[in-house]
Amino acid sequence: MAAVMVPVMTFVVTFVNIGFVGDFVFQWFKAFVIAYAVACPMIFFFAPAVRRFTTRLLHSQQVR
Repeated sequence: MAAVMVPVMTFVVTFVNIGFVGDFVFQWFKAFVIAYAVACPMIFFFAPAVRRFTTRLLHSQQVR
């Protein structure tokens, strides 16, 4: 998921903030590297808890 979300989101946010300027690719890549370094560990640590929560939530909705 991070492999798809991080490039798209950093591209959009970089474009919104600075537009297509001369060093856009460099600025986007810089944002991408930072965001990917944050997103991967977050997914690794939080995904199991989010998955459990979602499973419980969906299961509780089916019981009603």
